Amino acid sequence: MAKQRRRPRRARGKRTRRGLLLTIALAVLAAGFITRRVLAPRAMYFLTHRSPVATSNPAMDSQAVPGNSSYSAPGEDLTDTDRRALDRVVRQKTGSR
Repeated sequence: MAKQRRRPRRARGKRTRRGLLLTIALAVLAAGFITRRVLAPRAMYFLTHRSPVATSNPAMDSQAVPGNSSYSAPGEDLTDTDRRALDRVVRQKTGSR
């Protein structure tokens, strides 16, 4: 009787690696689909229904000077001296001069 050649068996590592890659690919595909179906409508709604952004910066406004009533917050009654002292403390705390 002639000797039969044995076929080399596949290594399990390749099969496991291919299965792992297939599982990851399916998970990424499912995550992309879910993201598109759930987050995209919310993002589009947010982008289309935003309130208009103010064009002027209130900090750089010409009316915002100490002693002006629009400079103070509602319910805040500070004199010019108090305002300067408060500004000095804030500058010291933030480290800006």
